[in-house]
This record gives sequence, C-alpha cells and structure tokens, in this order.
Amino acid sequence: MRPPTRGGDAFALLEGPAIAGLSRRTQVHRTFLKAIVDGRLPLGTRLPSARELARRWKVARNTIDEALMQLQDEGFLVRRIGDGTYVAQALPRFGREEPRKMRPASRAGQMAVESISEWAQSAVSTHVPHSAPRPRPFLGGFPALEAFPLSLWQRMTARRTRAAGRALLTYFPTMGYGPLREAIAGHLALSRGVVCAPEQVMVLTSSIQGLDLIGRVLAERGDEVWVEEAGYPNVRVSLSMSGVRPIPVPVDAEGLDVAAGKVRARGATLVHVSPACNYATGVPLSAKRRLELLQWAEGNGAWIVEDDYQGEFIHEGRPLETLYSLDRGARVLHLGTFTNSMFPSLRLAYLVIPASMCAVFAAVRAQLDDHTHGIAQAVLADFIDEGHFASHLRRMRSLYRERRDALVEACGRHLGRATLGPTYAGMNAALHLPRAIPDRALRERGAEAGLALMPLSRFHGSLNGLHLGYTALTPAAIRDGVRRLAALLGA
Repeated sequence: MRPPTRGGDAFALLEGPAIAGLSRRTQVHRTFLKAIVDGRLPLGTRLPSARELARRWKVARNTIDEALMQLQDEGFLVRRIGDGTYVAQALPRFGREEPRKMRPASRAGQMAVESISEWAQSAVSTHVPHSAPRPRPFLGGFPALEAFPLSLWQRMTARRTRAAGRALLTYFPTMGYGPLREAIAGHLALSRGVVCAPEQVMVLTSSIQGLDLIGRVLAERGDEVWVEEAGYPNVRVSLSMSGVRPIPVPVDAEGLDVAAGKVRARGATLVHVSPACNYATGVPLSAKRRLELLQWAEGNGAWIVEDDYQGEFIHEGRPLETLYSLDRGARVLHLGTFTNSMFPSLRLAYLVIPASMCAVFAAVRAQLDDHTHGIAQAVLADFIDEGHFASHLRRMRSLYRERRDALVEACGRHLGRATLGPTYAGMNAALHLPRAIPDRALRERGAEAGLALMPLSRFHGSLNGLHLGYTALTPAAIRDGVRRLAALLGA
C-alpha cells in the first residue's frame, strides 16, 4: 500500500465540485467518493480540514461536514476527534479495470451451463450476438427508418393519449385491442386477400411469439413439423422449444418441396412456410406447390403456418394468392408482423386463427404474457383506419423497388463471379458465390471494410454466398457497398 499522503497533497488530487444539476453537498460527496474508488485517495490518506476544503471550494463549511459525515456513515472515511479525517484502511481494493471484468463461472456454474436443455443449446448455437444494429451494407431485414412519418406518428400518439387517458394504462384483451383487430382484418382483406372476421385476429408481440404459441396449441411434444431448408433459423429453434421435432424440407426454385416433405415426414402435424419470399433464398412458393401443400394438409389433418414474411413488398408482377385465401379446409393460420413495414421497436404482429380455435388460443395466451402493449395498439389502429398505413406501404414499395434495382445493377456491374438470386419480393437478396470463396471467411473481413455480411451457409450448409439486405440503404450507399464487396472478393 502507498503511504498516506499529507492533507495538502490529498487535496491536490481531488477535483473541484463542478457537476451540473446536483446540490453542492452531493457534488462534494461524489467528488470524494470517486477519488477514493479510483485510487487517487489511497487507503489511510489524511484529508484536509473541513475549513480548508470550504475555503478552497468556496462552499459553506456545513456542506463539507454533511458530505464527510455521509461518507463516514457509509464506511469510506474515519473521523478522529482532535486528529483529523482519514480514508478508511479496511476498504476493499479498487482497481479501474475490475468493475468491467466478469468473474469466471464457478464449477457449479459451469455444470449448470453443461446441463442446459438441447433446445437452449440450439438457441445458443443459432444466436448471432450483437448490440442494437444500425443500418450499414448489407444488414438484412432493416427497414428505411428515415422514410417513416415520425412526426405524424408522434402527433397521433399524443392525440390518442389525450383522448383515451388512463384507459390505455390498464390491462388489454388477450386477443388484442378490438379496433386494431378490426383494422388488421380490413387491411388483410384488401391487400393480401385474407378474408377473416376481426374475432379471428390475435395481436402479438412478434411472429416468433405466434409460432411458439402455435407449437404449444396444435402439436404434442415429439410431433414432427416441416420447416424450410433453408429458412429463418429462429423458426426451427422456436418450434424446438415448444417441444416438437422440426424436420427440414428442401427449398428449390419453386419453394418448399412438398414431395420431399412427404418422404421425410408424411405424418407431420404442422408445416411452417413463407410462400411470398423464402428468407434465405428469396424464392416464392409456386402456385402448383401451394395447391399440393394444401391438398396434403387437408388429407393428413395437418396445419399450415403461412408466415407472410415481407409479403407486403412485391417488386414484380402481381402477388400470388395467399395460402389462407386458397384454403378450403380451415387448415391455414396466417402470421404477419409490422416490424418490416413500420419499424422494429413497434413490436406488434398478428395471427389469423381458424374460428373454431380462437377460444383455445386465447386461453393459452392468457397463461403466458396475457396481452400486448396497449398504447402502441391504439395508435396503430388509428394509423391504419385513417389511411396512413396504406400510404406508407405505397411509398415503401416504390422506395424499395428503386433500391432493389440499384442492387441488381451494381451486382451485375461489379460482381461478375457471383450470381444474384430471385429479387421478386422482400427486403433481402441472396448472392451466390463460387465454392472457391467460402462465405464464412468473409464475415470478419467484411466487418473490417464496414460491411455487415451474413453467410448463406448459416441457413444451410449446401448454400455458399451472402445474404444482402438493401432496404435501409440509399442507392448511392448500395453502389458503394457493392464496390467494397467486389474489392473484398477480388472481383
């Protein structure tokens, strides 16, 4: 331990109390406390007298006395009558780096990690750690937040809060806010051909929450469930955590291969499919495959989860009929989210449930999280009813089509060795690379070049390439990102 310093030296180590917004007593207290914790006042240091501190800091002596008394009560100081005030000798050692380091797990902690469930292990292996992401080339699934009418949304939030007041602070219905369910049903009928009663709509926090709920209600533990291979990784993990057994079914140029699914698991209870736009490859489910899937489900008593992932954004031609609109046996549940069409932190999604199952879903949901954020539901209902959501979608479709075109043009110009997959719909594109360029090695190299690159092999080992998100980028940023990617690939 360093020897105690004299009062004058200790005082020189201290900073003057100049922290805005705090009382003078609190400023003095925090200044001393920080100096002790930082080690600038070593253990055993004798402090200047209260009179000296008051004079130099130009504060009342009572202010100094009160701050020192608090530090004494907290055990940081020892005050000896007739001798002075000292930093306590019995304090633990304080190091600048120690608070920032995590202690290694104990043996018991290590055993706990080793004994986690298979489902949790699957989640850990699938999860890609990151802080809150920011738009950069080529982060996937990120909307153009700069184009969202934020000032309008703020005004509508203030108006709705004034009108409804404290009624928005209470519990909301398990199935969702009535006016929002009506608004969603109306929107789906007009834009997606999904004709349903508002009572069939459940408002959720996310599509993954909806999938977890479906797995709990419609499948028993150990039941086989078809999932797209390749597809969104979180789908498989979420279903596994519900206790079912996901069976990967190949995706080819027509989407989910129904014939292959019958071979791999003819008796599956449930199918998860994204007909508008496969997450990994961008391939839509063909009309022929849609009818085959519906025929198989009806004949086997299976359920179909139609995940309308990015189905709001069709860039070429007319969208194919949804599975829900083609279904004649009430075997399809239509799942959607506002994350992509609005903004990620909204955390609102929806599930269209067969009428006979609504009471069951509501009962199970009530045992989990009961209901979704109320104020956001109320404002979104107004946003849809007043036509703002439809207008916003029209603007976004035009904007995303322009950005899609910029990506296609730039890749064609600069990436001769790579092939861009289908870009008919959605917010991402698959860039397929030669096997001589392993995609996983590009991730860290891309980060050094300011690029967010997701390997396609993460979705399935047979793929080699990059998952490129483009909707959050201006055409200029897309072109610049493609040039940097070309330099990385040596194209």
